[in-house]
Amino acid sequence: MPISPGPPALPVGSGPVAAVYDPAMNQIFVTNLNSNNVSVISALTHTVVATVPVGSMPVAAAIDPVEHAIYIVNGNSSNVSVISDRTDRVIATIPVGSIPQGIAFDPNLRQMFVANTNSSTVSVISDRTNRVVATPNVGGNPIGILYDPVFNEVFVANTGSDNISVLSDALDQTVARIPVGSNPAALGFEPAKDEVFVANYNSLNVSVISDATNKVVASVPVGAWPWAVAYDSRTHEDFVANYGTNTVSVISDRTNRVVATATVGVGPDGLAYDPVARTMFVADFLSNDVFSVVRSTPALTATIPVGSFPDGVAYDKAKHETFVANWGNNNVSVIADATGTVVATVPVGVGPLAAVYDPSKHEVFVANGGSDTVSVISDATDHVVATIGVGTAPYAMAYDPTLHEMFIVNDLSNNTSVISDRTDHVVATVAVGGYPSAAAFDPNDHDLYVTNYGTGNVSVISDSSNHVVRSIPVGTDPASIAYDPGAFDLFVANYVSNNTSVISDSTNTVIATVAVGAGPNAVAYDPARNAMVFADYLADNLTVVSGSAPFSGVTTQAGWGPYALAYDPVTHRMYVADDDSGLVSVISDTTPV
Repeated sequence: MPISPGPPALPVGSGPVAAVYDPAMNQIFVTNLNSNNVSVISALTHTVVATVPVGSMPVAAAIDPVEHAIYIVNGNSSNVSVISDRTDRVIATIPVGSIPQGIAFDPNLRQMFVANTNSSTVSVISDRTNRVVATPNVGGNPIGILYDPVFNEVFVANTGSDNISVLSDALDQTVARIPVGSNPAALGFEPAKDEVFVANYNSLNVSVISDATNKVVASVPVGAWPWAVAYDSRTHEDFVANYGTNTVSVISDRTNRVVATATVGVGPDGLAYDPVARTMFVADFLSNDVFSVVRSTPALTATIPVGSFPDGVAYDKAKHETFVANWGNNNVSVIADATGTVVATVPVGVGPLAAVYDPSKHEVFVANGGSDTVSVISDATDHVVATIGVGTAPYAMAYDPTLHEMFIVNDLSNNTSVISDRTDHVVATVAVGGYPSAAAFDPNDHDLYVTNYGTGNVSVISDSSNHVVRSIPVGTDPASIAYDPGAFDLFVANYVSNNTSVISDSTNTVIATVAVGAGPNAVAYDPARNAMVFADYLADNLTVVSGSAPFSGVTTQAGWGPYALAYDPVTHRMYVADDDSGLVSVISDTTPV
């Protein structure tokens, strides 16, 4: 399968050499070796949102999710800068060994391990005190370093002695030495098979080590001067940045062979994977930019090509059309359900993430996450008739037909904007929980339910007062919600706990928890089946859960990266936006599952 470029390359500082993804803030931190600073990139908007001065020659970075901090290794000043991801400021500077070049976080002991190249040692830093607590010796000139969560060990790539030192994190001592290729420079861990991938700079290959035996089980040729490794948990592939050929090699962990090669910027030497956008960010040292690549898929049956990264879907029952928000192209594809073809493409704001149909005015509202606006499209003309400013990073919407209002969920400002469709103006702003991600309207109680991804709960807003009247704890990272009009229940898709919380609107309490597939990212109601359909983003399938107790679920195959859903009651089809492939899968609800 090929890989394809994501958004255009993004200029950063001089000599970007390493990158790390921060899932809490959905940001990429890039170390700029020559300009002695760190560029902070929003993965949502693909823009630099902050530049943080650090020490001399920042060469590596690691994230501490417990302390919400990014640790930056400064090679020339022989210290480590600690950046708070909440403030994007340096909060501590820690002296380490001579010419440090690599770093890895051990969540088991809450320690950072720093490879000191000239000292041939490793500095062990406690994140509780930000002080060095141990300095074990390793092989010659260590550069790359990696934590193995299976055996609680630290792998150190010794470029001067062409081997790997394996440290016990409990003892801070070497327990094994493994010969590899020439000048091993970088390491990556593959959790599916518990293997360590070693990029050998001078021998132009990757050594694959089994962490169960501490032996090399494969050697994979790649491009010239491989310098960085990162794992894609979605496709079970390792990406290798080849500095000398300006490429990225993609290695399948199933076959230990290169299955794709992508041309990137000049001098790629840092990688960071964003599991939300399914994108690998590549730091290009010589072209001073960050390139992004995404996996693409071959053509699938029963699919419709649309734009790049289709992330939102809405069905227009008046015209029998489906509107698809394409995040990567800043437009909306309009699909006729009679022909299954795109009949119009409508430019909207930056980074459209969601679409909702307003049957009262025959309009489609589109949330533009990158420009903090909502575009209103007339279905009569397929043109934008209004653009409305809302909160920061509008992410999802729900329509209230009683009061003719659209509720906009603003992910980064932690609130909901209420728009009157009569005036296309914001009439209220309601504070909710952390990182709100989705909304559903309950016409029975005239309440709006908002899932808060960051705080693991659901805010209940009364549409008569525009105030939160209840907060309901649910599963981990609730990503989407849908209303079942037959049972008067709300179904919440919990992305990380891989289940759905079923809420009764009469009590506003969770009455059941049902397992679904991996990474449920969207949910929609299928009235023909009287069932809820969940898009399992990480499993590439749909889980259909019955709308009544005992809420049993069955699965069916979907496209790559099912991200959003919309149901067509005329043809009894579910339209599935497959984010990874740029396609829309059309699934009949009469298909057995």
